[in-house]
Amino acid sequence: MGTGKAQDKAFKRSGVWRFKYPSVFYVSRFTFYALRFALFGFVVFVFCGNVAYSQDITVSAAVTPKIISLNETATLRVTISANQQLGNIAAPKLKASPEFDVSYGASSSQYNLSGNQISVSVTWTYVLRPKKVGQFTVPSIQISHGNKTYTADPISIKVLPKSEKPSQSESTQDTFTDAFSSSTHKVEASVDNSRPYVNEQIIYTFRYLYTARIPSFNSPKYTRPSLRQFWTTELERNRAQRKMIDGTLYWIEEIRVGLFPITAGRVTIEPAKLSLPLSTGRGRPQSPNVLITNPVEVDVRPLPQQGRPTDFVGTVGQYRIHAQTDRQTIETGDGFTLRMQVSGTGNIKTVPTPIVPTLPNMAIYDPQITDAIRVVDSKVRGSRTYEYVIIPSKEGDWTIPAIDYPYFDPQTDSYQVARTMPITINVLPNSDGAVGTTPSHTTQSDIHLLKQDIRYIKPDSLKLSDQHLQPYKRISFWVVQTLPIAVVLLVWFYRQRQAKRDPKQLREQYAAKNALQIIEAAKKHPTDEPTIFYGTLANGLYQYIGDIFDVSPGGLNPELVRQRCEAAGFPESATTQIVDTLTQCDYVRFAPVAANPTDMEDAFNRARTSINEIEKERQLKIQ
Repeated sequence: MGTGKAQDKAFKRSGVWRFKYPSVFYVSRFTFYALRFALFGFVVFVFCGNVAYSQDITVSAAVTPKIISLNETATLRVTISANQQLGNIAAPKLKASPEFDVSYGASSSQYNLSGNQISVSVTWTYVLRPKKVGQFTVPSIQISHGNKTYTADPISIKVLPKSEKPSQSESTQDTFTDAFSSSTHKVEASVDNSRPYVNEQIIYTFRYLYTARIPSFNSPKYTRPSLRQFWTTELERNRAQRKMIDGTLYWIEEIRVGLFPITAGRVTIEPAKLSLPLSTGRGRPQSPNVLITNPVEVDVRPLPQQGRPTDFVGTVGQYRIHAQTDRQTIETGDGFTLRMQVSGTGNIKTVPTPIVPTLPNMAIYDPQITDAIRVVDSKVRGSRTYEYVIIPSKEGDWTIPAIDYPYFDPQTDSYQVARTMPITINVLPNSDGAVGTTPSHTTQSDIHLLKQDIRYIKPDSLKLSDQHLQPYKRISFWVVQTLPIAVVLLVWFYRQRQAKRDPKQLREQYAAKNALQIIEAAKKHPTDEPTIFYGTLANGLYQYIGDIFDVSPGGLNPELVRQRCEAAGFPESATTQIVDTLTQCDYVRFAPVAANPTDMEDAFNRARTSINEIEKERQLKIQ
């Protein structure tokens, strides 16, 4: 122990220190202070270096363009740059502004490595939509990182009055390039046949092409153009497909509509629209970019006059007709069903009712109509079935003759006639008439004396008053009893007489009365049922025209009504009113729009006025 202490004293006198842990070694006093100074310098260097390093973070903001119109937008970009990893930084919060609507667009990050130096930048993009005209300042934008807040300088922007040239979001452009997602978007519209015949199907196609979806919670919104000059049928919607166009790979989505022109002449289909929403950011919606197609021109040809059958009523397409009965043998007084089916390709909703000829000794009732429509390869196909109940009144072999069904085939540009086969019906006498009953008679030998001791009861004598005649002995009783029978017989004789009259004459006589009753019924439907109102109105007008010209109302359309009214020499004003009203009715029925009480009242008045004017003209011709 003493030896160790003596050695320590010797080391101190010589300026050398001894450390025992973790191992025993010896350093001089000068060396110790040098090491301590070096350690302190290293700590200071590291700390100061980090402080200097952290001070390399910068924040900047820029607006392009700095001068815009009231109907245009500007882009605000806020960027933070540093020479170190920034980690997760929240997007800067922009305060609500009375001068602009601000919408968050997108964010992007960029990393660069040069030698041992790394640079990082994060950019947030906003869309500014001005609310008013003037010189405004976008205030300073602050970004927090770590324990510090960094501020960008304010920016000046000038807003001019709305320019005559529409902005990008309002222009009639059909192409848009989204800078945030670097995607291209296009819209197109076309028809497969620009020169169809009246009531011939064409296909209207709206096509949306894009290279990538715009990142958004919302989907593009399609606005269909007005198609009031056509009957319309929705066709199948194809799935998105990919196609290379001019070296660029596009996704393609299509919406197809089957169109049947109502009238002949040049028709312009208005542009269709597609709204492309951008990212709304923080729940603040923004106005979308709107892509608009070019208008589509269609030259509708009238049906040719050459070769037109006399009983043609406007059917266009390719059709066939088939007829059959549910029974071949029947008794008088019983009914059977005649079922006719018109099937093929075309506007099944408007195919006219086949004309069934008058069958002697047979009563034919109005048919029950059933439609079966489907779309095959973008073509409207289907069938319409008519079921007639027929009751024969006389026995014998009766033949339902062949029924012609003329139509115009646009593929061959010619009129064709579909025809049923004749059907023979064997009508037998009614079996109920052969069964009789024989009344039973009572003879004298059947009467036997049962008891002689049976006597009738003698009541007490009563005081009787004068008795009047029994009711059945009075003339008034028989008049009251026979009057209803006489009325029934008179009605029956009247109906029999009416039935023997010319059906065409009866239809013409009551055409206006029946039509006005149907039109009056349309007023019972409120404005929230425009489809029913206009459908009832159209039925009344078509029924009126069908009755005065002795044609089926189901085969009429506004163009055919115009042709028949002009050929009959009806007043031009009445013809124009009835055609315009029918066109309006068909437009609302097949392309539903919001109800307008004023338009409904005008259509009702035009329908009544046109019928009254035509009736006055017809009465003058009769006199």
